[in-house]
Amino acid sequence: MNEITLIIIICAFANYALRATPFWIKSRDMEGTYTSKVLELMPITALGALILPGIFTTYPDAPMAGIAGLAAAAIVAWFRGGLILPVTASIAAAWMALNF
Repeated sequence: MNEITLIIIICAFANYALRATPFWIKSRDMEGTYTSKVLELMPITALGALILPGIFTTYPDAPMAGIAGLAAAAIVAWFRGGLILPVTASIAAAWMALNF
């Protein structure tokens, strides 16, 4: 086994371990514990960490477009929920902020 193959196997194992750990922990009975709450909020925080930088860097000349899109999506999601309506409202608000 050469060095590159060994590095790939180690990286694959590390990647699997990091992704599978929340499922291993969640499979145990942890109703009402702090760890359970953290695992419930993990997807939301990961999505926020991916989306938030893009709000300010997509249009560096017009940061208000990203902020308007974020505000529109937050308001629609608060009152209506779902995914399609907040995304559509966000696109519309960003488009209006860029064009008007």
